[in-house]
Amino acid sequence: MLGMVFAVASVVMLAFAVQARAESPNIIVGQDLMLGASGPSVVMLQALLSEMGYLSVPVGIPLGYYGSMTRSALASYQARLGVNPAAGYYGDTTKSAMHSDFATRGYLRILNW
Repeated sequence: MLGMVFAVASVVMLAFAVQARAESPNIIVGQDLMLGASGPSVVMLQALLSEMGYLSVPVGIPLGYYGSMTRSALASYQARLGVNPAAGYYGDTTKSAMHSDFATRGYLRILNW
């Protein structure tokens, strides 16, 4: 039962990521993001971090604002990628590492990046 819940959640998050992609085609070449940022690029980053298991947004909390939860989730992802410092700032170093990670996972083709 729990596996089915996770499977459904994954499908929902992937659908959300695809919808967010339509608004922000490619965050790897987009603007840098940091605490306080908002908009479609933040939604896309949050959807991707959620899909990969780094971000769990409580029910009722809207996506689109780069707050402490997003910064912490990104810092965890950065640490896994070996980005130093893993501070939760989404800039060129993280974009490059994310591009390499997504190429390995096959996400670039899925996201049409």
